[in-house]
Amino acid sequence: MRSALPLFLLLGSTVLFACSGSNPEDQPQPGNDAYVPPLETGGETGGETAPTGDTAVAPDAVTDAPEDAPSSVPTRSCKTTFELAPGASSTTIEIAGEWDGFKKAAMTDAGSGKWRAELDLPKGDYGYKFVVGGTDWRLDPSHGRRKYVGGVENSRVIVGDCNVPLLRVASHVATPGSGAVDVAFQYVDGAEAKGLDVGSVKVVAAGLTFAPAIDGTSGRITAKVGGAAKGKYTFVVDARDKAGRAAKTLYVPTWVEDEAFQWNDGPMYFAFTDRFRNGDATIDAKIAGIDDRANYQGGDFAGVKKAIDDGYFDKLGVRSIWLSPVNDNTNKAGKGSDGRDYSGYHGYWPTEPRKTDDHFGSLDALRALTAAAHAHGIRVVLDLVNNQVHQDHAYVAAHKTDGWFNGDGSCVCGGAGCSWDARPVDCWFTSYLPDVDWTNTGAQDAFIDDALWWLSNADADGLRVDAVKHMNDVASTALRTEIRDQLEHGNAKYYLVGETFTGGDDGGRGLIRKYIGDNALWGQFDFPLFWSIDYAFAQMGGTMADLDAAAVKSETSYGPGALMSPFLGNHDVTRFISRAAGMIGSNPQEQAWSAPPASPTNDEPYDRAFLAFAFLLGQPGVPLIYYGDETGLPGTADPDNRRFLKDEGALSAREKKLLDRVRLLAKARGTHLGLKRGARKTLHTDGDGYVFARGTGVDLAVVAINRGTTNRSVKVTVPAELGAPDGTTLKDLLGGPGVTVTGGAIDVPFTAKGAALFVR
Repeated sequence: MRSALPLFLLLGSTVLFACSGSNPEDQPQPGNDAYVPPLETGGETGGETAPTGDTAVAPDAVTDAPEDAPSSVPTRSCKTTFELAPGASSTTIEIAGEWDGFKKAAMTDAGSGKWRAELDLPKGDYGYKFVVGGTDWRLDPSHGRRKYVGGVENSRVIVGDCNVPLLRVASHVATPGSGAVDVAFQYVDGAEAKGLDVGSVKVVAAGLTFAPAIDGTSGRITAKVGGAAKGKYTFVVDARDKAGRAAKTLYVPTWVEDEAFQWNDGPMYFAFTDRFRNGDATIDAKIAGIDDRANYQGGDFAGVKKAIDDGYFDKLGVRSIWLSPVNDNTNKAGKGSDGRDYSGYHGYWPTEPRKTDDHFGSLDALRALTAAAHAHGIRVVLDLVNNQVHQDHAYVAAHKTDGWFNGDGSCVCGGAGCSWDARPVDCWFTSYLPDVDWTNTGAQDAFIDDALWWLSNADADGLRVDAVKHMNDVASTALRTEIRDQLEHGNAKYYLVGETFTGGDDGGRGLIRKYIGDNALWGQFDFPLFWSIDYAFAQMGGTMADLDAAAVKSETSYGPGALMSPFLGNHDVTRFISRAAGMIGSNPQEQAWSAPPASPTNDEPYDRAFLAFAFLLGQPGVPLIYYGDETGLPGTADPDNRRFLKDEGALSAREKKLLDRVRLLAKARGTHLGLKRGARKTLHTDGDGYVFARGTGVDLAVVAINRGTTNRSVKVTVPAELGAPDGTTLKDLLGGPGVTVTGGAIDVPFTAKGAALFVR
């Protein structure tokens, strides 16, 4: 049985990491649309063994195995129980914690390779470690919470009041295609066993109608819903004991859909908000004295919502939208590395922790965007800026002397004695962007609490974590743990994808891998593969075998369950179409101002972009479409790679053709099971030709790419394991001729500068 308790509940009374925002008096009161407060939860007598981890990929199933109702209301224990499976035989396993000055205490052999300690700990916030064999001090592998004590990293536990009751999910069943949801919640009494106040129980979910059933004898609360429309709902549960003590509000985000969702089911689209679409001209405002190219240009939440409503993303098969940072940014100019003035149109100079940027719209406008996306079955990913803040940020004024920030700004990344490689974690990106010190518990709590606030209040579905390699590991591990324990009680799984900018070598893959895992990020943007894609298609370099070797490395380098995001472009690199056209000069940053590239006027760059998309949208993971790449928007370095998106009616014939071709590819990715979820297998490579398969049997898809300039045909063996025996006919979704398996092979027609997408 999968434990319904939070992951960190280790049999006894373990209390969740209680984040403390800097302005708690400003938090809205709990309700279906309100801030999710930090949970404080603990165990019950006769508790359950906690799972040792979770897979990084959202599972197919949307059902948690039902848990039988107890015969009486369970009660919490006041003991804090720790458990470790050291993974090797040892006769000495101990625990040491901050509660007594890190004195070692023996743990008990609990059998099955596990060791356990049950401690009576006073209320408090503690760092601790396990000690194996007397000298091997280890972090707790079961979760990602960390506390630095004397500069040393430790696991973290917060012990709260065991007399306060708690609420948890006992079972959650959302049957795809039925509109039926069946959820059971369990009230757990405090240690003093005051009993459940049945009249205090409240269960609501905006948009759903149901009458909760409450069993005062067992403390079981159930909600059964039928005929729910497709969309995302959040059950909100409150209860008190008979002494009036309230359990922390329980939030259970739940999706009702025709098919269980996986994040790799379709591409993710990066809508760079300020440059995507203007939907509300009444909020347009520029920062005085800044060139328009580096200023706010009018894109907003309403514009993204309009595109959702118009079906723009549906036509691209998009299943998730990544928004550039939504926080309020400074209204002051900032000097770039080129000495020019820039505004915070990009979102990476935040000044407020819990306020949207007025240039983009209100929180209500953001919620309207996410609601529209959810109605289309699209998830929304917010860009999380947790490495740095602007010097005018509210936290700088309140905590600049509290150790929340690294140094005084004298160590600027890339400056003298402060190289990017030597001091990546504590250098400042520039002198007006204080760098957050993630070893500081107060800062750690506040920034993670803010991230949870945004997920709840914006009703978002995931986070793109900026500048991962510039933060301590805890910035990712604690975030993953808190999201899982506070929000993932139902079938909503929150994608955490990181940005670690690297080169294309194996060292880059190793650095990216460092931050991925069961208690860390789900995956990251695959920069090493990006450079290989660019070399193969934009520069026409190497062979298709070289590209395949890079793809295989990416499949095997990031660990089991990693959900990576391959891409052709983003806001930090020059535009693909301009690279393919050979229009990028020797100084792209200066070129952005003095000689920005025009749209190509020949077919070649657009054909290369199409081939690159054919490869990209056939890859495992969550392929990313950077806004404008689908039409061949040109540009060199920042800010030129962030031009305003052209209206579809203003596209040239070549741009419209590319858009139509990308739509065919992306729509196929979103509808064909093999392309979405099937394993990838290379079938053929040569200098310019590449054939690979996704899936097997009726879900088989075969992608064929020819970047060469001549038409030809290649006989490609179809292994028996693909489940396509002789006589199997495959049609080309891109409009070319189909193929039939004969003698265990297919004759693939390699059209010059063309691609085919064969399916059963």
